[in-house]
Amino acid sequence: MRWHIPLDNSQYDDRHSLTDTHAAVAGFAAFLLKKADVKAHPEIVALAFWFRQANLVKISESIPFEGHGKKVKRVFHIAPANVDTVFMYSVLLSVLCANQNIVRVSQRSGEVTWLLVSLLREYLKTSEGQMLAPLISVVEYDAKYVSVTEKLSGWCDLRVLWGGDEAISAVSSIAPNTAQISFPDRYSVTLLQLDNNSDIKSIAGKFLTDLLPFTQQACSSPKAIYWLDTQPEYQQLFWKAVESRISQLTHQFETSHKVSQHILLQRLSAGLGLVLIQEIGSKPVSFAQVQNVGPIAHCKVKSLTAEILAAHDGNGLVIEKDIVSSREIAFSYKLQTISYAVTGELTTPEGKFKRMVPLGKSLEFAQVWDGVDLLGEFW
Repeated sequence: MRWHIPLDNSQYDDRHSLTDTHAAVAGFAAFLLKKADVKAHPEIVALAFWFRQANLVKISESIPFEGHGKKVKRVFHIAPANVDTVFMYSVLLSVLCANQNIVRVSQRSGEVTWLLVSLLREYLKTSEGQMLAPLISVVEYDAKYVSVTEKLSGWCDLRVLWGGDEAISAVSSIAPNTAQISFPDRYSVTLLQLDNNSDIKSIAGKFLTDLLPFTQQACSSPKAIYWLDTQPEYQQLFWKAVESRISQLTHQFETSHKVSQHILLQRLSAGLGLVLIQEIGSKPVSFAQVQNVGPIAHCKVKSLTAEILAAHDGNGLVIEKDIVSSREIAFSYKLQTISYAVTGELTTPEGKFKRMVPLGKSLEFAQVWDGVDLLGEFW
């Protein structure tokens, strides 16, 4: 075990003033935004912006009055390895409810996680952040040390699990009587409709805002584009705009992700029957025939199922499907987000999914996530 931020019980008082706690959380957001090295990481900027004072005022409206039926005081969070900032949203929301928190981070966590932990540690030593020191601690250990997870699960009133289905199932079997909320594997898609009046450059930029962070591995990152009544010429203009815009942006995609894209295509083709088609004539072609746009690969398919999308693990592959109705989307309980940009008013599709947001808003967090009211759970 390695404690990046040790647990400090010496100053913990569950009678913390919620007003003071909120001020300290807003102070952390402001602290992040002032750091030069944060500017290169839009996911941290988004986190800080979400916890700014103006938004905390809105969030606070959902928190019960102090002392009103509070059941939770200690929360154990298990962070995912592939989405670097998501754990901090749940931790800070729990802090807003004056809870003491332990976060387990994975040894496989990326650069952004370690930068965020380092900046948090720095902030907790400031006069403004000091009051949060007893409320947040961060530990790193290998998941194979089940006894540690069991002990921390026994310490808490509530366990919050972020990660894949298998990882969540494994943790759920440890101290199974522990109260728990979990956020397992999900997939998300984009619905686009373009015509001569569409601002294609803007739409392409918003699409990249949803796609690029976390190398397309977040549950809310779009894995596919459904083209709703959109002619091929507009689709081609869209990809040209994507290519132009992506060359101006920083991202975490590397050469290895290109290899992963082709491995994924082979796996989806061999195991789940994915069939690519040509743009003209919709003729079946080799599964390896994709179009490359910088680090992104995209391909049109004959059919697209929920099973295929659930098996899609990101890395910059965008699957495309032409449709004439939103009813053709692959709905399932695993479909989290539908982001959209259409030419007219969009009727909410009928089918199972968690939320629908305008294009460019997929990765924006909400206190009700996957249908779970986090503030309600943390109180």
